[in-house]
Amino acid sequence: MKLLLTCSLIGTAIGTIFLSTPALSREVSPASRPSSRDYIGITYRSNLPQGFQDNGGWVVKGGQYGADIVQHDQTQMLWLGRVLPWQQGGAVPRKVVDVLEFPILTQSQKIRYAFCRLNGIPDREIFAIVEPSNTEFHTNIHQAWRANTKTEKIEPISPEGVTCENLDR
Repeated sequence: MKLLLTCSLIGTAIGTIFLSTPALSREVSPASRPSSRDYIGITYRSNLPQGFQDNGGWVVKGGQYGADIVQHDQTQMLWLGRVLPWQQGGAVPRKVVDVLEFPILTQSQKIRYAFCRLNGIPDREIFAIVEPSNTEFHTNIHQAWRANTKTEKIEPISPEGVTCENLDR
């Protein structure tokens, strides 16, 4: 059974969505490409909306927030999600509170998360685009962001002082 809802953001309609169990799917016309901001406010569980691919994720802080790297067509995004109360059955639901659309990566660049540090201090809110290396930590950081759980915003930060653990070593 599907429930038809119309989403709005500050009174402006942003599209029609269909909620179904366990995933959420969108009805999108082929002629229009939704803005990454259009996904703010959707709720999902372990299954992503139809047409999306899961490219990894992590618990950001204390189990109250999670971040998921998702892909739709050629567009990679990071969804910062607030964990919602678990009702029963299945995965814990998340509500998307902010979205970052990643730039197109070169073949050598990678997105690294969960094990990044700022000035040597582990910080699970930080994620980055790195140029991989064979060292213990990636230090060639192209861009970095903070998934700020206090403001519920994804914020660009200076890559200076950011390193990410090399889990491929």
